[in-house]
Amino acid sequence: MAKVLLFFAAVVMLNTVSGETLLDLIKGRADLTEMLAIIEADNLLSAQLSEQTFTAFLPTNEAMAKYQGKKGRKLVQYHLVNVAYPVEKLPNDINTELAGNPRLYISRFPSGEQLPRIGGGLTDTIYYINNAKIISANHRAKSNADDLQILHVVDEVIIPTIADNSDAQYSNPDARRLLEKPIPYGLTDEHNITAFQKRVSDLKLMNVFSMPGNNTFFIPVNQALSDLIDGQVVHGHVVPEHVLFTRTVMNANDLYKSVAFTDNLKVYISMENVTLDGEEALLYYVKSTTAYGDVSHNKGTVLARIIKANIPVKNGVVHLIDRPLMVVASSIMSYLQEVDGQLRSFHKLMRDHYPDIVNELILKENLTLFAPSNDAFLKVNRERLEKVTLSSEKLGKLLYLHVVPRRLTTDEIKERSLNEIFQEETMSSGRKLYFAVNETNSLMPVVSLEGAGVNATITTPNIAAKNGIIHIIDHILGIPSQTVYEKLASDPMLSSTFSLSEQEGWNHRLQSRDQRFTIFVPSNDAWDYIKREMPSAHKKLFMGGFGYHVKYILERHMIVGDDMSLEDLISLTTNGTQRETKREKGLQMTRGKIYFQAVLRESFGNYFLEWNGIKAQVIRPDVECVNGVVHVINKVLMKSRDVTVSSATSTSSTATALLASFLTLLLARSLH
Repeated sequence: MAKVLLFFAAVVMLNTVSGETLLDLIKGRADLTEMLAIIEADNLLSAQLSEQTFTAFLPTNEAMAKYQGKKGRKLVQYHLVNVAYPVEKLPNDINTELAGNPRLYISRFPSGEQLPRIGGGLTDTIYYINNAKIISANHRAKSNADDLQILHVVDEVIIPTIADNSDAQYSNPDARRLLEKPIPYGLTDEHNITAFQKRVSDLKLMNVFSMPGNNTFFIPVNQALSDLIDGQVVHGHVVPEHVLFTRTVMNANDLYKSVAFTDNLKVYISMENVTLDGEEALLYYVKSTTAYGDVSHNKGTVLARIIKANIPVKNGVVHLIDRPLMVVASSIMSYLQEVDGQLRSFHKLMRDHYPDIVNELILKENLTLFAPSNDAFLKVNRERLEKVTLSSEKLGKLLYLHVVPRRLTTDEIKERSLNEIFQEETMSSGRKLYFAVNETNSLMPVVSLEGAGVNATITTPNIAAKNGIIHIIDHILGIPSQTVYEKLASDPMLSSTFSLSEQEGWNHRLQSRDQRFTIFVPSNDAWDYIKREMPSAHKKLFMGGFGYHVKYILERHMIVGDDMSLEDLISLTTNGTQRETKREKGLQMTRGKIYFQAVLRESFGNYFLEWNGIKAQVIRPDVECVNGVVHVINKVLMKSRDVTVSSATSTSSTATALLASFLTLLLARSLH
C-alpha cells in the first residue's frame, strides 16, 4: 500500500499543461539524469523532444544503473511514442519510434487502493509497459509547436529486441523470425535455441510462432529431449491472446489456455516467481498443466525455469526456458538436482546427510514425493532441524515421511477426501499423511496435508517424472513449530475440542513450552456422535457454565509430564495370545486411569483407548507439537452422568458448603 501511494499519490497526476517542453521537463527531474545524458548527446533526440508530440516512458537513474545493455538513440526511441497518451487513455499496444516501429504492450491491474487521477476523481489501476511499472504518471508539457507532450516515469528499462546488424529484415521481428534467426539477436551459448527450432521446423509448425496478435511464446534452450517433442507439445509452448511479462502475472494460480487445448487434450500454462534463500524474488518459472491427457500426453505438471525473460516481439513476448514443457523429467532425482531449482535445499539435505534416499528416488518406480520448497527451509526452526540432521535415524524418519510408495495425484486426493478423512502410508514406518481439500477454485483446488503434526499446502502439484510424481509443499513435515494449544486452535478436525477447552481458560496451560503433554483428542465427528446420542449432555457442555465438568472430561484424556508417541505407548504393553496379539496397559491420566490397547492382526495394527466400556480408536497418531504429542481418537471418553447435575445434588452441595463456612466462622471467633 505504501509503495502504491508513494508512486501515484506522491507524484500527482497533473491536469494542467506547463509552459515547458518535454526536454525541459526531463531536465528538471533529478531522477532522470541518466536518460537525459543520452538524449543531450544526440542532437536529433534533443530536437525531437522539443519540437514534436510524444509520450515518453523514461526509466529512473536507479533502473538505468541495473541495465547492462547498449545505451544510445535506439534505446531511447523504444521509450517514445508519437502520440500523447495520459495513462487512462493508453491502448493495449502502441508503436514506438524505433526502426520498424516495434510495439510496447500495456497491462493494467487493480491496485487495491483509490488513487488520484487526472481531471479529478479516483483511479485504482496500476500500469505496466512491457515489464516496467509506471511509478509517476501524466506529467504534461508542450512542444515548441504547441503540441501536447506527456512524460511517464517507469521503474525498469524497457529493453527492445534489436539485431546486431542494420539489415531491415531483422527489425521488429516476430517470434518466428527470432526462432529462425536467433544469432543476430544474441541468442547463443546458454541461450542457444537451435535444437528446438530444428524440431519445430521438422514438424512443419513454424507458422505457430508467426500467429498474429498479442501472444506469449516459451522456447526451450538446447536440450536432449527433442525426440519427445511432438506437434501437441509445440502447441503447449504458446499462450494465444495474452501477453505475459514476468511482472504482469500477479497470481501463480491464474491459468491460461495454451494452443494445445482441444477436445481430447487440455494444457494450461501458468507462471510464478520464487525467492532465492530469502532474497528479493529472482527466479521465474512457467508450468504446463495437462489437465486432460491423451494416449501420448499424460496428465500432470511440468515446471521449467525462465532463463531469459521478456523478449518483446512483433506478435507478443518470448521467454527462453531451461526445458520443454509437457515433457516429463527422467526421474524424481533429476528434477531435484537442478542447481537453481526450487528444491535445491531439500536436495542438499538428502545428498549431504542421507544418501540412501537419493538412490531410492533414482531407482525405485511409482513414488510420490512431497518436497519442501526452498522457502520452507526459511520457515523451519533451524535448531530443531540441526538436531534431526545429527541423528541418521531421525533424519531418515523425517525424509521418508515425505515419500509415499505409490503414485498419488491431487485428483485422487480430491476424490478420496469427499466422504472420509483421506490418509496415506508413507515410507516412514507406521507414519501417515492426512489430507484435506479446499475446492473454492474448482480447477485448481487447494490441497493441504499433515505429517507428524506439521501442516503444509501443496503449492505446485503433480510434477510428472518417469518414476513418479512430485508435489512441492510450503513446510517441512515432521519438525513441529506449534504448541499443543496452537495445534488444537488451527486444526479444523479438532475445532470442537478446542472450542470446549476454551471454557474458563482450561487450555491456556497447553501453551506452556516448559511442560510436556500427551493428549488424546476427540475428533469433531466424535463430538457429533455425542450430540446425537447424548443431546442434553452435549448441549450443557457447549453452552458454557459447566466448566468444571468440561475440565473433568478433558483431563481424562490427558497425561501431563510426558510426551508419548504411539511407539512409546505400544512399548508399554504386554504380549497376549499368539493368534491375535492383543496388548493392554493401564495409563494414569490427569483424571483417573484408562487402558491403551494394541490389537495387531497380520500386517496392520489397530490402537484403542478403553474406559468404562467405551473403546476409542486412535485414528491419527503422533501429531507432534513442540510441547507434546496429540493422538486423535474417534470417540469421547465420557458418560452422560459426567454432566448430570440434579437439583437435589446441587441443593445438598450448596447447603454443605454453607454449613462448613458457618462452622469455620464460629471456630475462628471462639479462638479469639
